[in-house]
Amino acid sequence: MWVMLLWQGVFGAVEAMAARRDARIRLLHAQIEMLQARLPGNRVILAPAERSRLLRIGRELGHQLEDLLSIVAVKTYRRWLREAAAGRETGRVGRRRKVTVQLRGLIRRLARENPGWGARRIVGELKKLSIRLSRSTTRRVLIDEGIMPDPSRHAPKGIATPWRTFVAAQANVIVAADFFCKTVWAPAGRKTAYILMFIHVETRRVMLSPATFNPNGEWMLQQARNLLMWLEDEGLSGLHLIHDNDIKFTAAFGELLRQARVEPLATPIAAPIANCYAESWIGGFKRECLNHLLIFQLRQLDYVTAEYTRYFNELRPHQGLENTPPCSVGRAQPSKVGSVARERVLGGLLNHYYRRAA
Repeated sequence: MWVMLLWQGVFGAVEAMAARRDARIRLLHAQIEMLQARLPGNRVILAPAERSRLLRIGRELGHQLEDLLSIVAVKTYRRWLREAAAGRETGRVGRRRKVTVQLRGLIRRLARENPGWGARRIVGELKKLSIRLSRSTTRRVLIDEGIMPDPSRHAPKGIATPWRTFVAAQANVIVAADFFCKTVWAPAGRKTAYILMFIHVETRRVMLSPATFNPNGEWMLQQARNLLMWLEDEGLSGLHLIHDNDIKFTAAFGELLRQARVEPLATPIAAPIANCYAESWIGGFKRECLNHLLIFQLRQLDYVTAEYTRYFNELRPHQGLENTPPCSVGRAQPSKVGSVARERVLGGLLNHYYRRAA
């Protein structure tokens, strides 16, 4: 009997110690989380010596730390293990390297004298001159200087390319067009409806065609006429129409526009960025509205597109227009008094907020 009581006492002491240990671990985790929440970016960057220290301690636990790590992600810890096993040295951490005026000038010179060179090629050339600079730092310098860091890839934001320069200079007379589709669950089965959208680049005003199951040549001619009438009614200029190489943009469609002195410009093949204004608008329309709805007939789809177009043109703030709706540019500032009210669009899928008259 006394042996049983002794073992029960031992087990009870062990359980109490385990519970106390778990509480201590939870307390340490809670303190780390509180400290991380007060750090800018909510991220801790460890020095190489600190990483090595964690790895040494983790080795004592067999690197089974899924329920213990909180200062870094488990995936990051495993990457450190792979790098250590491969004999790779830990990369530098801390502030970005400062580039001297002389070195910046040399990088600029190499890029200007060799338009086909990217950041990687310039790093190699600098190494020949006994100058060691990382690719990321070289890329950052090129972007700061307004130079393409990699001529074979898409230019980062802020880099002036010939196409961006053209669009910026001609934005007031450019209209972008593109097709998008929506599935219609008709009684006879599932069918694909096509809609053609136009956006005036400078004002961001949008016009959509009626939906159709058959965008043939005659239908396209009617959309060209609708576009010309819309530009005239809105008082907008249109000298260029940007569109992709879709076969639905027929020769007759282009000829009708040319007769009205609107020149169609087909974008390069497999280059959606060249028609980014239309692509971006269609993506926003689908994310905000169209992907959330089931459509059962063309009339319903026309109602949805008309309501969203009105919402976009008259009510939705646009970052490119200083957070004002396209049709509100130049109007008087809204009142600062009165209670805030909500207008539901498409049953509350979209909302517009305004002040009631005091």
